[in-house]
Amino acid sequence: MKSSKILTLQLILLVAGTVGWVWKGKSLQESGTFDHEPNLLHLKRSPFGRTLALAMRGPVDVYWHRGAVHEQGHDDHDGPCGPECEHDHGPECEEGCEHDHLAQKNASHICDFQCEHDHEHGPECEVGCEHDDDHAEPAASAKQFAGIRPFILDHIEGMRRSYYTRTNTSTDSKRHRAYIMGETQKRLKISYEMDPSNLSGYGAYFLFLSEALARVEAEHLVGRGGADVARDIAVAMDAVVLAIYQRAVGQAQGTHALVALGGYGRSEMAPYSDVDLLFLFKKDLDKIPDFVSGVLNPLWDMGFEVGHSSRTLAEVAKFAREDLESCTAMMDGRLLAGDKALFAEFQQRLYKKVPKRTIGQLDAWRRQRIEARQSVQLLDPNVKESPGGLREMQVFEWALKAKAKSSEIDELWGQYLSPADIESLVRSRAFLWRVRHALHFAVGRKRDVLDHDIKPQIATDLGYEGAGAELAAERFMRDYYLHASTVYHLVELAFKRLTRKPRNSSRSMYIERGVASVDGEILLADGEEYFAEKPVRLMGIFLIAQMKNLELSEEVQRTVRACLHLVDDRFRSSAEARDIFLKILKRKYRTALTLRRLHELGVLGSYLPEFGGLTCLVQYDIYHIYTVDEHTLIALENLEALGQQEGRMPAIFAEVERRDLLFFAVLLHDVGKWKRDDHIVRGMEMTAELGERMGLSEEERSMLHFLVEHHQDMMLISRRRDLEDYEMIGEFAGIFANMEWLKVLYLVSYADLSAVSPDAWTDWQGALLLELYYKTAEQLRSGMQMLEEKQRARQLLGEHLEHISGRWPALKVVQFQEHVESLPPRYLVAYDRAQIEMHLGMSTSLSEECIFDVEFAEQQGHTEIAVCTRDQRQLMAKICGALAVNDINILHADVNTRDDEVVLDVFQVTDVDGSPALPEWKKERVRERLAEVISLRTKARELLEGYSHNWDRRRKQQQYGQPPQAVFDNQISAGYTVVDIDAQDDVGLLYTIAHLLGEMDLDIHMAIINTVAARAQDAFYIVDGQGQKIVNYEVLDAVRQRLLEGLAS
Repeated sequence: MKSSKILTLQLILLVAGTVGWVWKGKSLQESGTFDHEPNLLHLKRSPFGRTLALAMRGPVDVYWHRGAVHEQGHDDHDGPCGPECEHDHGPECEEGCEHDHLAQKNASHICDFQCEHDHEHGPECEVGCEHDDDHAEPAASAKQFAGIRPFILDHIEGMRRSYYTRTNTSTDSKRHRAYIMGETQKRLKISYEMDPSNLSGYGAYFLFLSEALARVEAEHLVGRGGADVARDIAVAMDAVVLAIYQRAVGQAQGTHALVALGGYGRSEMAPYSDVDLLFLFKKDLDKIPDFVSGVLNPLWDMGFEVGHSSRTLAEVAKFAREDLESCTAMMDGRLLAGDKALFAEFQQRLYKKVPKRTIGQLDAWRRQRIEARQSVQLLDPNVKESPGGLREMQVFEWALKAKAKSSEIDELWGQYLSPADIESLVRSRAFLWRVRHALHFAVGRKRDVLDHDIKPQIATDLGYEGAGAELAAERFMRDYYLHASTVYHLVELAFKRLTRKPRNSSRSMYIERGVASVDGEILLADGEEYFAEKPVRLMGIFLIAQMKNLELSEEVQRTVRACLHLVDDRFRSSAEARDIFLKILKRKYRTALTLRRLHELGVLGSYLPEFGGLTCLVQYDIYHIYTVDEHTLIALENLEALGQQEGRMPAIFAEVERRDLLFFAVLLHDVGKWKRDDHIVRGMEMTAELGERMGLSEEERSMLHFLVEHHQDMMLISRRRDLEDYEMIGEFAGIFANMEWLKVLYLVSYADLSAVSPDAWTDWQGALLLELYYKTAEQLRSGMQMLEEKQRARQLLGEHLEHISGRWPALKVVQFQEHVESLPPRYLVAYDRAQIEMHLGMSTSLSEECIFDVEFAEQQGHTEIAVCTRDQRQLMAKICGALAVNDINILHADVNTRDDEVVLDVFQVTDVDGSPALPEWKKERVRERLAEVISLRTKARELLEGYSHNWDRRRKQQQYGQPPQAVFDNQISAGYTVVDIDAQDDVGLLYTIAHLLGEMDLDIHMAIINTVAARAQDAFYIVDGQGQKIVNYEVLDAVRQRLLEGLAS
């Protein structure tokens, strides 16, 4: 009964409350109280609302007033600024004003006056002003500061207003404008009440800048131009630097100027750029350390990277003459504060002393990067420093300043680039700046390299989406490379025009009708008519340049681009064009360079559309560091360079009869990749269509088809298969029609692998590939007859016994024979007599007291570690764990088990830094760790867990999110199942794999280890517990599932 009454009372109250809410809500709505009150980034009543007020105190207030100190206070008022107000607002001020001198209607306008407050505004003013009658700000340094960067806060307010406009639909309402000004007034009033002499509040400036960056980031995210954002950041940085300067300026003596240098001086800053400052003095006596440190220390305390220098005018002249880096930095100088006349004299002296050689030095610096083969199309480019990056344009601007002897160079660009080229450069520059801003905002610190792991986030932030099989990151990076290529080529063109000397007509040469060369450049008399008359000349002009070691002049390059429409289907099927193209491929010199020129001018992609699809094509992986087209061009350069080298590979290169088909195969080996499918299958289809279109012979088409189909085989077999397995070698030899095909495939394999990355080709890889080549050649030369492993082993054993008989004790000879006969036949083929003797000594040393032995032998390119002990469960995993905790990189592992259960495991290793030799202290630690795990005193897993903290950072840096893969092959080996594992390389990975296989009672008889670009690509030859291959599909599937689960976890 009691609960029923309570429920009834609750219902009555609920109904009454609802009726009251509706009635009151209607009146509130009619009165406008429900109107939205904007609160940007939740600033009102937020911590920033207080810290910004702190940041705006004292010196910042001076900037706000543009040098006029607020000497009087006043009370809050409502009322329009009418005729009574003595503020000179100008025609733009339509809505009224704030007495803190912020013009509300125009964000870039601040009323320029000394405030004399008129309190008789009247009751109708909605947007009033606040005065603090009790506050009097000292004016000691106001005059010194007047006129310095007067529009700093105007621009910051402009950024805020722009943000409001984009994010708030009520920006046009009077209530909204009143709110903005009211909040600003409140922050200013609080700042007046702060003690400006308190130096403990510098953190507030940092928060002030952080808020400015938040607004700038909002602008960036909605599409504001990259160059505009860079200027906005510099403006916000000015506010902080100048506020700190104003606090320190009282300690200065004599004439001085504070100058921004570098990117800060150009007003081009990324969110976390360095701050470069020059303290300029009239003479040495004016250098006051307390003044300089008074500016620098707060910036350092706030975490800024500050580059700084203190120089007199005499020192400026000295550095301008002697140091190129200092000279270019000072060219970007911008006055922040101090004496204008001193700054003007600084610029005058600087440009007077800029050496004439400066332009040549800047051009040489660019060319050094080209010669060092720093490509525009690196897959992890530095947006600022890589070729085609922002630095390219800065370098040319320095050259223009050096040429003009002035910082005013806007009019000079047109002398070296056409309006269309300048427009393209501006677009590309804006794009690069947006990318750089996105990088800094994404990671919250300075970062200019587009690493593999950050690309998807940047692509998303910039609005890219995937299309079909092409990822958003790949589409973004293709655009990046197109813009970077534009910058690179236009700056190179501009530099060529800037540094060009008048042509010397005495150094001219007649080539053919309408074609001549002057100063090493080809010129055309009739321009486009030359190609229109006979389109095949578009290919022939490159052959002429190649044969005569000439370059195409700038005019000819423009003409070629203008005539690309002449490369039509008829051109592509022309026998004459085909013959010219094959002549280019066959010539001994400048083949790769000519193909690069054909590609850069668009002729190669027009003639071979299959290759044109590779232009700036990105593969989002961590294996290739170049775009596909750049990878191919570098492969061609590496291949051609063999002609100038000595050694076995260059000798094979010299023996190739069809050099043209070799270069053609390298050009085509990856053409299928732009189809975003199985690139080998697509490449074979494209090669077949291309060969038919060009009219190649059946023999030529067959060879190209074969090379594209098998261009990866030799690399994969040499790295992931047992090269002592002659049955496998025999099967591989069977795919070749003749020795010429083997030679060419070997060279294609080298060119492809060497162009993946600078460190992809190693002596180790070269030795494996060459070994496969010679063993396959041996099979071919012997009439394709397979060399039986057992016969070879018997032959070797006989040779060994003949050599040691009479030299060794009889017992030792017997032990030698028993040792090798109890091991697989491949053991005799794999190891020489000295190695076998060492292994025998290790096995005979085993006893109850000595349960294992280990030996280290330095070989060319690696160290060989041999471990001998009696077989036990998970032995391979234990040894791998002991090596892993000592940061040893395993290249190859060979597991040999004798009939008497004595195990001989041989590892080819390098140190963690790639050094082939291991230091003695590390060898000793390996012995200690092996003793722990083999004697069972310590479990290998516990050993790894104890050292895992040393690898956390490395693991974090290598997380790319690609899942592991496991593939089984029962065809490649007669006695073993081969499992190929592709997984993210990690410390202890080999231990993990061996441990997982051991848990499933699978024995590893050999492991071939290979790591490329942080991916482990390992092959394991395994058998089951009965020593048999694993042929049951259900068992194989269970093994695969267990491996993938274990690796993923």
